[in-house]
Amino acid sequence: MFWSKIWLFLITLAAAAGLTVALVLPRPAQRAMVRAEANRLQTACSVIHILLADDARNRVDLVGAFAREPDIMNALEAASGVERLDEARMKQVRDVGDTVMKKIQGNRKPDFAMLIDRRGRVVARVRLDDNDFGDIASGRPLIDDALAGYLRDDVWAQKGTMYFVSAAPVVKQGAYAGAVVLGHQVTNQLAEKLVTSLEVDMGFHLGADGVAGSKTIAFDHAPMQSAIARLGPDLATDCQVVHPIDVHTGADDYTALVARLPGEAAVKQAYYSVIIKRPDAAGFVGTLKAIKDSDLSFGNFPWLLVGAAFLVVLGLGIGLSYLEVDHPLRRLTGDAVRLAKGDGERLREDVHGGKFGSIARSVNIHIDKLGRDARSAKKDLDQLLGPAPEGSLGTIDLLATSLPSVRPGGPAPAVPPPPSDFRFSDSGSQPSYKPPPRSAPPPRPGTPPPFRAVSTPVAPPSPPAPPPGVTLPPDQFASRAPLTLDEDILGRATRDLAPPVDPYFKQIFDQFVSMKKSCNEPIAGLVYERFAEKLIKNRDDLMLKTGCREVRFTVYVKDGKAALKATPVKDEA
Repeated sequence: MFWSKIWLFLITLAAAAGLTVALVLPRPAQRAMVRAEANRLQTACSVIHILLADDARNRVDLVGAFAREPDIMNALEAASGVERLDEARMKQVRDVGDTVMKKIQGNRKPDFAMLIDRRGRVVARVRLDDNDFGDIASGRPLIDDALAGYLRDDVWAQKGTMYFVSAAPVVKQGAYAGAVVLGHQVTNQLAEKLVTSLEVDMGFHLGADGVAGSKTIAFDHAPMQSAIARLGPDLATDCQVVHPIDVHTGADDYTALVARLPGEAAVKQAYYSVIIKRPDAAGFVGTLKAIKDSDLSFGNFPWLLVGAAFLVVLGLGIGLSYLEVDHPLRRLTGDAVRLAKGDGERLREDVHGGKFGSIARSVNIHIDKLGRDARSAKKDLDQLLGPAPEGSLGTIDLLATSLPSVRPGGPAPAVPPPPSDFRFSDSGSQPSYKPPPRSAPPPRPGTPPPFRAVSTPVAPPSPPAPPPGVTLPPDQFASRAPLTLDEDILGRATRDLAPPVDPYFKQIFDQFVSMKKSCNEPIAGLVYERFAEKLIKNRDDLMLKTGCREVRFTVYVKDGKAALKATPVKDEA
């Protein structure tokens, strides 16, 4: 099966390579997506910086126009000439400022205004702390620059919020009459307006507090504050220098980029952030989820090429499997069927190759082992039970076969027939002749005499005539009842010839029969007489050879068959 293994190896290698590509390719795509998101954040941050600068110029233009209003110039010139500001003047100047603010058109109307005389005193406040007046505002960079004749803007942090402020000097007939400060509050509407076309979110922050944002997001400010603290003095490069920061809020993850705000608010760590929701990791599963129906169309995916390659690989695998597995297995199966039918004694090893040849050789080795075990079992049983008479009782299983034609131990001793004139008489007369006794070996205790079956009743032979001068005793046959050739003679003859049953041998015989039944062996023809005859012979041989006083027989199972073993019992000391 060499080629099948090579084919399987190549298929596995191709599958592993394909899976590797499928798992690895999303990672470069993920890195490219992260870089694209970082570039997107940097671009949005730079755009917002430009938009804030444009808004600052617009606010500066607005405050310049506000400062050139004649009513404003007259009110501040008059206030600068008095030593002490009172509430009446404050209200009069405040009303002038409110009237001018109402003239401003557009969406970016100021949220507050401060009118300052040339001494740096706050004459009036409009729409924010409008009852406060008379305090000194000079000393703040924005106001000092305005009193010095400069137009400029700044960012102020006041009462937990931020204001984009701009200031302009008030000049009347070539002399400075004071300054005007306009403030625009940083609000959510401002943040939304800044990111309308950028598809990002942004927020304004003061340290660890959020001031406003295009989207309400509560997250930890510590990573952004840490990034701000590492920046250099140049605020204009923040968007390019800061690396994207991972921030978390609830179940969502965001990527943020931060940049500092200029002016006084910078002291309080004022900054803005550009935020986008972090995209799901591409990965293998993410790539599968991102697949669209158009990606699998015939125009975008080579279905024909993939189908052709699949059919080629499938056909090659089926062909190799048939040549190296199915066909040899079918041939081995046929050979095994022939062996089962008895058409052969062994599997043909030469027609089977590879692993199937090994299987055939293993089966043949086991067949040879079974033959050797059978011969060894027969030899061991012959040694255990002694040689069978005339070689016909080689194993214990043969005890169930028919009796041998020759009596074990040789033919029976010859007995001279009685005289021909000896016969039974109906008169009950007693013969005067006593036959001489036959010499016979004394029987052993518990040894049944050889059994000889009687097939048909046979009349006893006539006793021989007594020799001359010999007179038979009158009571020789007197005690016997008259016999006839009927059931009484047959029954008595059978009772006289039947061997006695030894209880010990009968017990061994019953155990042996039960063991053969439990081993599913046939017991037809197994009779007690022949079984006892075999045990007696082996017992006598063992007692003669070993000098033991007794022999015990044990029934056990050997190789799935009932068997016997004999144990000599020595005389006890």
